[in-house]
Amino acid sequence: MFENEIANNELMQGWLAKVLSDVRDEAWFEPSPGHGHPPVWILGHLAICGELGQMLLGGKVVHENWLPLFGPGSSDRVAADISFAKSPLHAATTDAYADLRKIAAAADAERLNRPHGLELFADTSIRTIGHVTSMLLTNHFAFHLSQLSSCRRTAGHRAIF
Repeated sequence: MFENEIANNELMQGWLAKVLSDVRDEAWFEPSPGHGHPPVWILGHLAICGELGQMLLGGKVVHENWLPLFGPGSSDRVAADISFAKSPLHAATTDAYADLRKIAAAADAERLNRPHGLELFADTSIRTIGHVTSMLLTNHFAFHLSQLSSCRRTAGHRAIF
C-alpha cells in the first residue's frame, strides 16, 4: 500500500533536511513574510500531523501535549522554548513520518476504507482514512515544506531544487 506516496515522502524528507540547514535560528520563532507562519510552527505542525496520521492507522500520538500548539486549527504563535529548537523538531518530524510510512505500508484495506471522521474534511472528496493518509504523505507535507523553503528564501538563499 502507498508505494508512490511513501516514495514521494522519502524524497521530501531529504529536501526537508536541505531546507532546514539554511533556516536561521534567529528567525525560528518569527513569522515569515507571505504566509506568516514561523518555521517552528511549520515543523511542529508536520511532526504532530505525522503522529495524527499514525493514530488514524492504529498507532499513537507521542507528543499529545503538542496538539494545542501545532495541531490542526492551532495558532501559529509559539513562545521561544529550547525544546522546540530546530534539531529536536526535525528529529520528531523525521520519526513521525518514518513511522507513518511503516504503518501505512502495512495497513489493511478495511481500515483504509473507513470514514476518517475528521470535521476538517467534511463534505470534501477526502472521505476515508486512506485518503487522509495519502494526503499527509504527499500534498500536506509538500505544502508545508514549501512554506519552510519560503522562510529559507526570505533569508536570501538561492533555490536548491
